[in-house]
Amino acid sequence: MQVLLLLLSSVAIASAQTEAWCRCAAFVTYEHTEIMVYEAPEVTITACDAVAAEECKAGCVAELSVASDNGDLWHITEDGITIGQYICSYLAKQLFFYLHNHRVYGYYEVCGGAWQYADLVSQQMLCCVGGKHEHCVSDDSHSGAP
Repeated sequence: MQVLLLLLSSVAIASAQTEAWCRCAAFVTYEHTEIMVYEAPEVTITACDAVAAEECKAGCVAELSVASDNGDLWHITEDGITIGQYICSYLAKQLFFYLHNHRVYGYYEVCGGAWQYADLVSQQMLCCVGGKHEHCVSDDSHSGAP
């Protein structure tokens, strides 16, 4: 009986190690913190290798692009709010009430590895004031530059 249990547990451990999965999410950088502001549905992959990583990246870019109308923070969701408002509301629940001139970036994760940048960025800068999505009125990218 002990041999059977040992064999079954070995099979369970081996199958858990080879299970392939792909996560997709949007992140905002806030001072010294990366904050996940949206997680898309998982993308189906069949392995945890370099080919699957490319499939994961492509699937995440497609998933996040469709959800945000290609990174448009002013895109109105089915709930009648903008993508930016969704993010600002989420940040306010995490006690981040103010965010000024930040981009939202798309990332993917393969089989529990490190998050990888998916070459996807929001069209506009994100500004949240008291948890409310607002138009950014200044552009910090030109400060101090000749």
